[in-house]
Amino acid sequence: MSHRNHRTLFRLGVMVAVAVVLLSCNRALGLLNSQHTWTDMSQNGQSYIGRDLKWIGEDPLLKQRSLRGDGNVECRDFHTMPNLTDICKFVNTTDDCQIDEGFIDYTVFVYCTLGTLVPLALVILFLWWLFLFVGLAVTADDFFCPSLTVISRTLRLSHNVAGVTFLAFGNGAPDIFSAIAAIGSAKNGDAGMAVGALFGAGVFVTTVVAGVIAVVCPFDAMQRPFLRDVIFYLAAAFWTFYILWKKTITKFEALGFIGLYVFYVLVVVIGRYIYQRGRHRPEDQTVIVPPPSEKSNERSPLLEHAQVENYTLPKKSSSEGEDNSVFMEFLETVNPIDIENWPDKRFYSKGYEIFKCPIMLMLKLTIPVVDYSSNDDNHNWNRHLNSLHCFTGPVFGVFATKVAFVKLNGVFPLWGLVMIIGGVLAVSVFCVTRNTDKPRFHALFAYLGFVVAVVWIYSVANEIVNILQTFGIVFNISNAILGLTFLAWGNSIGDLIADFAMARQGYPRMGISACFGGPLFNILLGIGIPFTIGTFKRGGSYELRLTLVELILAGFLCLSLVSSLIIVPLSGFRMSRPYGIFLFILYGVFITVAMLAETNVIHANV
Repeated sequence: MSHRNHRTLFRLGVMVAVAVVLLSCNRALGLLNSQHTWTDMSQNGQSYIGRDLKWIGEDPLLKQRSLRGDGNVECRDFHTMPNLTDICKFVNTTDDCQIDEGFIDYTVFVYCTLGTLVPLALVILFLWWLFLFVGLAVTADDFFCPSLTVISRTLRLSHNVAGVTFLAFGNGAPDIFSAIAAIGSAKNGDAGMAVGALFGAGVFVTTVVAGVIAVVCPFDAMQRPFLRDVIFYLAAAFWTFYILWKKTITKFEALGFIGLYVFYVLVVVIGRYIYQRGRHRPEDQTVIVPPPSEKSNERSPLLEHAQVENYTLPKKSSSEGEDNSVFMEFLETVNPIDIENWPDKRFYSKGYEIFKCPIMLMLKLTIPVVDYSSNDDNHNWNRHLNSLHCFTGPVFGVFATKVAFVKLNGVFPLWGLVMIIGGVLAVSVFCVTRNTDKPRFHALFAYLGFVVAVVWIYSVANEIVNILQTFGIVFNISNAILGLTFLAWGNSIGDLIADFAMARQGYPRMGISACFGGPLFNILLGIGIPFTIGTFKRGGSYELRLTLVELILAGFLCLSLVSSLIIVPLSGFRMSRPYGIFLFILYGVFITVAMLAETNVIHANV
């Protein structure tokens, strides 16, 4: 099984184990402390399954309008209402329970669709959450990143610029789009899930992942890149802490995060240019990452080492040859299961292939992949499938972005226009191309694939965030805790596996660079992009709600960076085992303090 599949399976295993433990413990405590009944009572006192609001005693929310438009009533408040008997009616009549983004209202699904079968609904949601996480990872790895590679190459970007822009964006896409989804669906300024995910992933990567690298393979860090990246990351973290502390962010402050990222890119590019001139070495203009056997990579700037794997879609072997029809070739290409390697796979690999095949089929039918990393001269060209992409990609895009039913001039729906244009494009491409040779405009399909992949990632990220928020409502867990645990770990386990493997292969400098460069990129664009959108939507500013857990997140991230900025230079830039053990202890203390704050053992007014 490929390294990518191992990494994804390991990520899922860790997430499942952690989720089961944390949710079970929290649910047990919730049942012990719960003061409300889950029984619906009829007018005559008999139990029934219904959707009418019925209270025992005085009804503190008797009028529906007191729920609608009341910003002080949160969806999770039913946990503290002892007389509430019909949670479904409460969910349907409370503004905070309504979703702003996404397609499925999971809170209604839990408390209304399945009636009293709440445990069954949670199991279904958990499996659906795992499926969506697989879909997010597969979309980013197999469809999004190849498009970025082709775009970088067709735009003739240098290896340096491509590394800190397109390739970095490809690696950080799940984190960034999860932050956009979390902030877009935030209620009453509660951006805790986005902040928790970005800061939580930052603490995890800069402590656990960096600590693993230091313990497994002690080494001497590169001084200039290390100091540059830690200082930039520390500045971004302190700026975010300042924004949280004053509880509001303006559009200029949000744009400032994007501006700081642009400044960072300029520093990397200019610094690289000066460094190369000093060594009298011309800059490599290619964007294809050389194998790690080249020692010069260890002195390359941060974020240049994005590993672009072979993303070739399944193709028939040449031995099958001319006997198969073109239609059979099309079916083999869209087949979501790797038939060629199926006999050699272990049972869990086969189960994973079957588990992800529905999302793989939909992705293959809507996202074109131009593969420049394969030995195939046609770069994955398939006349029938790529012609179909001209129709399915745009149609999926307008429906996924919820603009399909917008009527042009109040008469003609947008989806109809897109279908007509897409159909004309599909027929045109099919008529002017051949089965055997890729057309000259084949690279344009990478741009189409980029746009459709972005829509897929954003749509899936919205659903993941909505499910996590539903878990938070059911188990009464704050968004910040959900962000720093499930969302942060899910997005960071892959970094742990990849950086650990790189260190084991004798290249720890690459791994340690990614430990600071990756989260830096994510926090600058993960805060800058969604809050820029949010501030413009809200008239120029975005009010935030600060919690103690978010302060702890920001504090420990700054503590991790400051300690690294002090300890590493004092030790001669030696990443030693004691330093790695210190980072492990720091993360353990961080998780302990965060959980104590969540359970109100530690409390403070902020």
